[in-house]
Amino acid sequence: MMKTGVIIIAILFLLLTTNAQQNGLGPHGGRLKTVGSYKIELFGCDDHIEVYLFDSDTNAINNKDISGTVEFFFNGSATLVSPLVYYGMDGFTAKITGNTFIYSKPSLDINGTFMVTEKFENECLKRN
Repeated sequence: MMKTGVIIIAILFLLLTTNAQQNGLGPHGGRLKTVGSYKIELFGCDDHIEVYLFDSDTNAINNKDISGTVEFFFNGSATLVSPLVYYGMDGFTAKITGNTFIYSKPSLDINGTFMVTEKFENECLKRN
């Protein structure tokens, strides 16, 4: 009986995790987008944003040998580019000068393959 309960709990956990990822939420609670054979999670809006890279099954990818930038788009044609800085073993941060950007686009160089993602809306503008 106890074994059945553990299996049921494990199945429910997997279903909830899969549902969150299908709804665009990543393991850290940020927006998750699929780009080619990768998934990128991005969140934050105060002084820094965080970026995480995953494989297609949402397994974290080590950030060693990966570099990149985030381009922030403001009203009109104003943009700001900030370099990605290593954050732990699988994440990055990028400094922003304020949370008034409309959307951002991370760009990553993964083993010599340059990847530009779709835009990530500024979630903080939606909260205000």
